[in-house]
Amino acid sequence: MAQEALVIGASGMLTEVSRWLARQGYQVTVLGRDPVKLSRIRDGSIHPESIHMLPQDYHQTDGLRQAMAELVEKRGPMDVVVAWIHSTAPRALPVIVEELSRPEKRWQLLHVCGSGAWKNPPSEPTSKVCNYRRIILGFTCVGEHSRWLTNDEIAAGVIDALQTTERQIIVGQVEPWEKRPAK
Repeated sequence: MAQEALVIGASGMLTEVSRWLARQGYQVTVLGRDPVKLSRIRDGSIHPESIHMLPQDYHQTDGLRQAMAELVEKRGPMDVVVAWIHSTAPRALPVIVEELSRPEKRWQLLHVCGSGAWKNPPSEPTSKVCNYRRIILGFTCVGEHSRWLTNDEIAAGVIDALQTTERQIIVGQVEPWEKRPAK
C-alpha cells in the first residue's frame, strides 16, 4: 500500500515538493483554495494519477476540520504532512494535527515557517503520534545585498528536509539577522 502525503499551501512554493513526493511513490493530496492552481500541480506532474486535489481554505476552521476527517476516511491515515500555513489562520495547524492524529498512527509534520520563526518560534502542536519538525525559510546574501529565497530554492530545501530527521531545518540563512531583505 502506498504511503499518503498531504501538502498544505501546495500551489506556490511547494508545488515541486508535491511532485517530488509523487515521484517517490506517495499518494499526494494537495490542499489549497484555488482548484485551478491545484490542477496545475497535478497536470504538471509525471505521476498525475498520484496527486489528489482538495480545494479548501484553511482559514475556514469548521470546513478544514471536516475536510481532514473526510480525507482520513477516504485515503486513510497520513504518513507525512508538509504545511505552509499563514499566521492569519492560527487554528488551522492545531485542527489539522487533532484530526490527522485520530487514527493513532505515527506520522510526521513538517511545518514550513517564515524567517520570523527564527526569533519567535510558533508553538508546537501536541500529539502523541505526530512527529513535529520545523522548517524555517530564511534568505540568501549575494555580495552586499540579500534577497528572499526563490520557490525553487524553497522546494529544494523542503525536499532535503524530508530526507532527514532533524527537528529544525533552516533553508537559506537567518544570520546575520540584520541582513535579511526588507519585506
